[in-house]
Amino acid sequence: MITIILFICNFTVMSVGAEGGEGDQGPGLKAIFGGIIIDSNESANNSINTKDAPSIAHIFTATWCTPCVEVEHAIEDVANETDLVMLTFHRFAGETEDPFGSENAEDWWKTTFEQQRPLQPTAIINGGETLIGASQGSYDNIYSKAIEKPNLSSTNESSMIYTSFDSNSSELTWEVTNADLCDDLDIYVNFVEDVAYFPNGSNGLKNYTHIVHHVKKMSGNNGNADLSQSISEINAFDGDDLKIVITFGCIDTSYSDPWEDHHELEEESDSLPHIGIVPTIMTILITSMIISRRNHFESIN
Repeated sequence: MITIILFICNFTVMSVGAEGGEGDQGPGLKAIFGGIIIDSNESANNSINTKDAPSIAHIFTATWCTPCVEVEHAIEDVANETDLVMLTFHRFAGETEDPFGSENAEDWWKTTFEQQRPLQPTAIINGGETLIGASQGSYDNIYSKAIEKPNLSSTNESSMIYTSFDSNSSELTWEVTNADLCDDLDIYVNFVEDVAYFPNGSNGLKNYTHIVHHVKKMSGNNGNADLSQSISEINAFDGDDLKIVITFGCIDTSYSDPWEDHHELEEESDSLPHIGIVPTIMTILITSMIISRRNHFESIN
């Protein structure tokens, strides 16, 4: 009877600890769109329909990452055939071989895509599914995702993106029409170096492209921001080819992180009496020995 009770208790605790499963780890990010490119040295006014906006590829890489080269080449091939915009993030934490990583850019990646330890090679198209590894980051996969534009709104009303940049004051103004586009909207100002020459990387590349040095995040369908401080603090690795790439994140405010519920469940399960497998086996053995010894004495008597 003791053995049966212990097994039941142990099985119950194990079941409670297992509930919740893996779940979806994705954040409340529905899509990333926009991809408006501005030369930081030139004033510009841009307008684009969200339906015509280019697809956006976020790539996580490093100058020592050999498999990343194959993925980046696949993305570049797709970009040459479509209007794909590339944004390349380089590893920063604990990095000694890659000069392109920055704490700000890596922190933005971790927060936005909820990846505490980004893997290489990694590609994310339009803020959607994460393609990890050379097989997932193949030309066919990248191409199919690139031509799939995100469904930003359930309405048929078109949305327009308007941006204006004054190179003299470094002031950026933006407006996205159609308030029903998504629940909430974030704007990401990516400071990107077009091309940098670095022959010392161990992955065989010499020219690295579309390097994100810094990301400035703001919120709202419209607004303005002074980018002068950010521009003055960002130095291109070589040359004077700093670009500003404007993207927008469509945020789902109704999103509920399944991991929060999972952690709460774990905390509750911690308060339960956890007997465990090893104590259960030991109890069985001891109980068996006691019963065997008792039977032995009974047989003698």
